Amino acid sequence: MLYIFYILRGLTMSIDQSMHMPIRWIVSDVDGTLLDTHQQISPYIQQRIRTFTERGGYFTLATGRSLMSVQPFIELLHLTNPLILYNGAKIYDPLQACFLEEQFVSKSHVQWIFNHYYSIRQPFDLDLLVFHQEQIYCTRITPRIQCWIDKEQVEVQVITLMGLEHIAEQITKMMLLGEPESLTLFQQQIEFLNTVKSEHDILEILPFGINKGTALQQLITMTGSQPDEVLAVGDHLNDVEMIKLAGHGVAMQNAHSDLKQVANWITVKTNNEEALVEIIDHVEQSWTEQYNPVIR
Repeated sequence: MLYIFYILRGLTMSIDQSMHMPIRWIVSDVDGTLLDTHQQISPYIQQRIRTFTERGGYFTLATGRSLMSVQPFIELLHLTNPLILYNGAKIYDPLQACFLEEQFVSKSHVQWIFNHYYSIRQPFDLDLLVFHQEQIYCTRITPRIQCWIDKEQVEVQVITLMGLEHIAEQITKMMLLGEPESLTLFQQQIEFLNTVKSEHDILEILPFGINKGTALQQLITMTGSQPDEVLAVGDHLNDVEMIKLAGHGVAMQNAHSDLKQVANWITVKTNNEEALVEIIDHVEQSWTEQYNPVIR
């Protein structure tokens, strides 16, 4: 299996290598990092990711997106390493086409949101999306939700609130769309829930204790790697824990100011200027400086 290979690789590292570990992994956020504002990955970035992996590097994604939404990128980039989805709630193996880890929002927290649905929707003017067993549900398609659907290129099923209550088990995450100020006010009222802003106008409710950082730790463990071998890059608040955990935490030039505060360094370029190439250049240069020629 793939993971036996990873573990054997980790066990056979020499003592000298373990003291000076090269960066072997690039773990990239998707929106605002890998993608430009047109939701595209430039041909040059695609080429550089391919050559990076051919030279012995490991590339993967850590995103808040669902499998349905990220599948086109898996195919485009020919990704074979486990991916972090749903902001850490699931880890997906594209080789075996199965989830290696799955966490769910507690039924009591899901029920609380459903019980307060109308008091959330009306005064705060928020739209709710529910993610259940790789399906996405809402009670109505609003202009805001339609805009999100167009960006993510996914299908959303319309269902009644009563219908939502019937699927309260195994909810991967819940998402609220709205004005940034309204989301902040609502977030302050639900501090007992595990929430994170993945974009300025999106608030997500996740399983308790779950984030990209916890999932990255799981990924590091299952592949027999070490944090110092990992470079993680992102642009928003849902990337904070991941950036802190990685031995090399990088914030995009276009990142949220709070993420820049916890990063080891900040890219010179933005996601619209192929900043990921800057990341790959940095890693490959570190290989040359440390081992010359290529790590194996």
